[in-house]
Amino acid sequence: MSNSDNYSPASRPESGQYADDREFFESLTLPPHGLALALGIGCLGGILAAVLSIAIRFANSSVFQEVARQGDKISYNTALYITGLGCLSYIIGLVLSFVAGFLVGKRAVRRLYGFYAGALAGGISYLVPALISMLPGFANGMSSTAPTTSNFILGIVIWTLIWALSGALLGLWGTFTATKKHPYYLAKKAAAAAAE
Repeated sequence: MSNSDNYSPASRPESGQYADDREFFESLTLPPHGLALALGIGCLGGILAAVLSIAIRFANSSVFQEVARQGDKISYNTALYITGLGCLSYIIGLVLSFVAGFLVGKRAVRRLYGFYAGALAGGISYLVPALISMLPGFANGMSSTAPTTSNFILGIVIWTLIWALSGALLGLWGTFTATKKHPYYLAKKAAAAAAE
């Protein structure tokens, strides 16, 4: 039995207990501590995506060092391989944002919390590997004179926001998927339809 089942009835009660759908809707409650749960799940999803991204880079460190050594003279196949690794890291971050939103939908029910969890997972999945890749001697072969200009920092902030927004949208989609048939939202939809 999930945590959300303890707080919302599985179906509409027998007739006569509530006068209308609005009273039934107001009787439904959401699980407590949903925001804390969503933030925790989002952080865990982002950290897991970041760890997997860093592990992919370490597993292919020889290729990254070869690219850094050759510069613009790398082969076409090597360029495709590096691009594929970047896409794999991005897809892992997006999938974990969706999963974080789905888990939040199952446990905390509120859809906005899935948006928050996905945003955290997406932002962390980009920011942590980007900051770690600036360390001297990291697997991608960056030198110790990594740029720290305001344009570079602004670029990291913008890309983190883009990843956070894409993760937030996927987290929201995951939460919608998990709560599609939840009594809270079914009653809310019925109340909105009755009001029209």
